[in-house]
Amino acid sequence: MAAADAGSRWRRSRGPGAWPDGPRRRRARRTRWRRWAAAGLAALAVLVTLGALRPVPAGGAGVPTVVMLRDVAAGQRIGPDDVAVATRPGGQRPESALTRSDAAVGRIVAAPLAVHDVVTPERLLGPDLLAGQPADRVAISVPVLDAASVGARPGDHIDLYATGTGTRTASDVVVLAVHDAEESTGLGIGAPARVTLSLDPSQAAEVARGLSALAAGQSLVIAIRH
Repeated sequence: MAAADAGSRWRRSRGPGAWPDGPRRRRARRTRWRRWAAAGLAALAVLVTLGALRPVPAGGAGVPTVVMLRDVAAGQRIGPDDVAVATRPGGQRPESALTRSDAAVGRIVAAPLAVHDVVTPERLLGPDLLAGQPADRVAISVPVLDAASVGARPGDHIDLYATGTGTRTASDVVVLAVHDAEESTGLGIGAPARVTLSLDPSQAAEVARGLSALAAGQSLVIAIRH
C-alpha cells in the first residue's frame, strides 16, 4: 500500500503520463541514439564517396572562357547569341582566351570559328581594321605557312605565293593584322598562322582562286616588299 502511494505521488509530481525512467526506457533511448548516429555517419560517408568519385579537371581549377555556341564564318560579325562563357581548366585553354563575352560581341571573325571553339583576340579583327584604307578595300584573312619568321607586321606590303605551284596569288598588298599559330589544346586541332590583308576586289578574287587551288598540305607563303 505504501509502495502504491509512493508511485502515485511520483506520477503526480512528474505530471500525467509520466513513468519511472527505468532500464527499459534507457535502453530504448540508447537504441534510438545509436540509430540516429549510424544514419548520420552513413550520410556523411555517401557525401565523402561522391566527392572522391567526382572527376577533377585536368590542368587545375576552371577559368571563365569564351566559347562559340554556333559556327561563324570568316568576315562575319559575332552576335550576342553566338558566344557564351564556360569554365575550362587552365591546361585546356589558350592563355590569351577571352574571359568575357562582351569582349567578343561585335567583333569580326578573322578565321572560321566552329561550335565549342575557344575565342582568342588573335582570331578576331578590330572594328577599325580598314581605317585609312581606300573605300573599295576589303579585309580578308588567309592562312600562311609562317608569318612570324619573316617578321610580317601590320602596314607591311607583301606578296603571296602558293607553296605547291609557286604561283603568285597577291602582289603588293597591305598587311592589316598578323595572327600567330595556335597550338592544339586537346579539344581540336590548332589554328594555323594567318594574315589579314587589305585588298581591292580584283585582288580579293585572285586570292580566293589561289586558296581554292591549294592541294592538301599546301599553303601560302609571304614575301615582304621593301
